[in-house]
Amino acid sequence: MNLIRYNPNRWFDFPLDRLFDEFWGRPQPEVPVTAETWVPRVDIREEKDAVLLTVEIPGVSKDDVQIELQDGVLTISGEKKTERSENENGFYRSERVYGGFKRSFTVPETVDAEHINAEYANGVLKLTLPKLPEAAPRQIAIKGEDSVKQIKAS
Repeated sequence: MNLIRYNPNRWFDFPLDRLFDEFWGRPQPEVPVTAETWVPRVDIREEKDAVLLTVEIPGVSKDDVQIELQDGVLTISGEKKTERSENENGFYRSERVYGGFKRSFTVPETVDAEHINAEYANGVLKLTLPKLPEAAPRQIAIKGEDSVKQIKAS
């Protein structure tokens, strides 16, 4: 077990150090790009006849995206690629994140897996997961005596 020295000012030291480092232009450590670094945002909306997923993946080519459905799990994966160019008279800094991503979602049993539709335009992937016809809500008639209660207003 490692001994960690107590520092009551530890919550204040790090943000101030970072502020001064950025102000004086000290280089920040490089963060390695991993699958956890970039996770596309996903909106999920359930409607009467379908479940709709909207995935934001700007800068990703349609050919670099894979969609797979296996054992009730929908997986969307891909890779955002970049090309860097060197410049001798200046420097290059990129604040965009590149690398692979993978998102998985459990698909309800009410979804018709054979008719899932995917469309991609302007960096937005839209998936339509239609519901099975028997999954649609239906009215159930109540059988029994017709009795009406009358409430008297006072």
